[in-house]
Amino acid sequence: MQGAVLVTGGAGYIGSHTVRRLLEDNRRVVVLDNLSTGHREVMSLFSRVYGPKQFCFEEVNLLDADSIQGVFEDHEIVGIIDFAARSLVAESQKTPRLYFDNNVIAFMNLITASHDVPVVKSSTAATYGDPDDENIPLVETYQRSCVDKNIFPDSQLMEAAYDFDTIIGWYNQEIAGKNSGFELTEENRSYLRIPTNVYGITKVMDEIILDRCDVDCGRHYISLRYFNAAGADSSRLIGEDHNPETHLIPIVLQVVSGKRDKIKIFGNEYETRDGTAVRDYISVQDLAEAHVLCMDHLIAGGSSKTYNLGSGLGYSVKEIIETARKVTGHPIPAEDDDPRSGDPATLIANSNLIKEEMGWEVKASLEEIIESAWHWHRLNPEGYQVKQEERFNPFWNRWVNIAAHRSSRPWSGETQSMDSGETKKYDEDCYLCPKNTRVKGDVNPDYSSVWTFVNDFSTLVMDAYETSEEHGPYKAHTSKGICEVIVYSRDHSQMMSTMYVDEIANVVDEWAKIYQRLGEIEEIKYPLIFENRGNIMGNSQPHPHGQVYAYGSIPDLILKPQLEVIEDYKDKNDGNCFVCDANKFEIEDSRRILAKNDSMVAYVPYAAQFPYDVMIVPITHASSLLELDKKQRMDLAGILKRVLNGLDELFKSPYHYSLALIQTPTDDIDYDFHMQLHITSLLRGPGLRKHVVGADIFGRLINPSDPNHTAEEIRHAMRQHYRS
Repeated sequence: MQGAVLVTGGAGYIGSHTVRRLLEDNRRVVVLDNLSTGHREVMSLFSRVYGPKQFCFEEVNLLDADSIQGVFEDHEIVGIIDFAARSLVAESQKTPRLYFDNNVIAFMNLITASHDVPVVKSSTAATYGDPDDENIPLVETYQRSCVDKNIFPDSQLMEAAYDFDTIIGWYNQEIAGKNSGFELTEENRSYLRIPTNVYGITKVMDEIILDRCDVDCGRHYISLRYFNAAGADSSRLIGEDHNPETHLIPIVLQVVSGKRDKIKIFGNEYETRDGTAVRDYISVQDLAEAHVLCMDHLIAGGSSKTYNLGSGLGYSVKEIIETARKVTGHPIPAEDDDPRSGDPATLIANSNLIKEEMGWEVKASLEEIIESAWHWHRLNPEGYQVKQEERFNPFWNRWVNIAAHRSSRPWSGETQSMDSGETKKYDEDCYLCPKNTRVKGDVNPDYSSVWTFVNDFSTLVMDAYETSEEHGPYKAHTSKGICEVIVYSRDHSQMMSTMYVDEIANVVDEWAKIYQRLGEIEEIKYPLIFENRGNIMGNSQPHPHGQVYAYGSIPDLILKPQLEVIEDYKDKNDGNCFVCDANKFEIEDSRRILAKNDSMVAYVPYAAQFPYDVMIVPITHASSLLELDKKQRMDLAGILKRVLNGLDELFKSPYHYSLALIQTPTDDIDYDFHMQLHITSLLRGPGLRKHVVGADIFGRLINPSDPNHTAEEIRHAMRQHYRS
């Protein structure tokens, strides 16, 4: 089995983005986090999307040495990326011991338990202290130069709850006193005198520990120093969620979202281009890329290094605010305030070294960083808080309880068997295979492509007897209609997902012909074309096929309620089509989009009723397949195959689903309908059935998953399918 990368603090902001980057590379990842500042919700997302073979979360405190040892005994760890630390400068000044314990003792525990495993250390530019302007942008050798010139004979630590000597005493007692070979040299002390805050001092101590391991034991490491991470993952599913929030860009965006009235600018008379402080900002995705790149370098046997990460440019507070105004279209009121004690005018890192030696450089612009951050904060105003709300589903004209917190509840009941798919191209016992005899004695033709026939056991017939009755509140009338079977292929082993796109296009063309043929019959008001696949969905016949129920009246499960929504929405929204507006909303939101081509868009709807609801909808308004040209029908076939391939990959087994083509009624009334193709399943996990009972029957349907996360599961499965 492939060895795993251990990411400490992987439930936090930068850590989770790095974990995501590793997982998307099909790497095995173990996250170790005590969730003091991280988020269990993002761990649940990764667990659900990537599965236990690729991802494991260990809720462990690095101050618990025995538990850390257990992690290394349970997993084959080939590399460590360490983000676990407290990182608020102001907090570190008030609670130095907390920072020493969490940032130094905890790190030493990790180093001890992991023996010779290489480490990428997420360090900080706070180790540089408060350099003079002449040293900006900072290079990695700045501290070495300060030590050689004895620039700081005294500690630069600003006022804190404990003084410099006390903190050094903690190190001597807790680290050097308990671990031979980690005593501080006078040179080490010179480095420790440079930072202006306790946070920076603890990070220098960690770098000293790593350097000692490298010199004495040949254990290699890379230390990465940077200032400000910002932005969010392109999926819009993970981002920055701190409480309290102390970082400039999310604070600016809180003004946009109405959580703050204005942004305060601390100091406007610095010697900078506009008088406000200048800092280096890096996209969190660029940071994740750097950490993974350095991890691979070490795993391949690379030597120890210290690198700066940064743009080398720097942006002022006013430039950040102005860019946010441009991205969000919001005025963002700002107010000048006094400068904060100890805030340097400019802090920028020179990252030429890592560019020259590793090929890494910043890719995202400031505008792209803020745009990604805005998407995250706009779409996730409560951060990672689990969805527990009611959403209106206009396609069914009903409300749905979204209760994502129920997805992790334990299940000790029945699990369903998932068939592995047929392997025989011909089955002599199958009543749908060519030339076989069906139950009532009819012999199938030796068909070569799509074939349709009247169902031998039709629910609806045209020659039904006439009746009309009323018994108090009860009523009865004649049920007339036509039921047909659509056989997709002569190959018994096929499924729609395994057919070629042009073969699926032939099925789509047949759907159109059936809809037109049956819809022209005066008594037929609605031909419903659908498919049930798999025994969980009640289908015992594996031969690839679908069905048609052509009703003599408009059915009332999805179509009649939807027609009511169409009229109501048009009246209240200047004649707009609610399906067109739903498409626009889903495409702009993008978190639930599965695939999109020139003609079609596939998504998990915002108010999905079941965990794996999927819709495929024409982007341009079309009432039925008859309004789609050849290219559009081929686009429908292509996107349908992509989605079904992903669903098959989801649980590593042919997917069990019901598919329905919802088109305008054929009663000659113009409803201004917008056709849809729905795919749904009773599955809520591999072999786990969503039981429609209790509240689902008598109250309101409950979806025990977040549609955003479901969509990400399916997208990941689609990517995995096409990789393989």
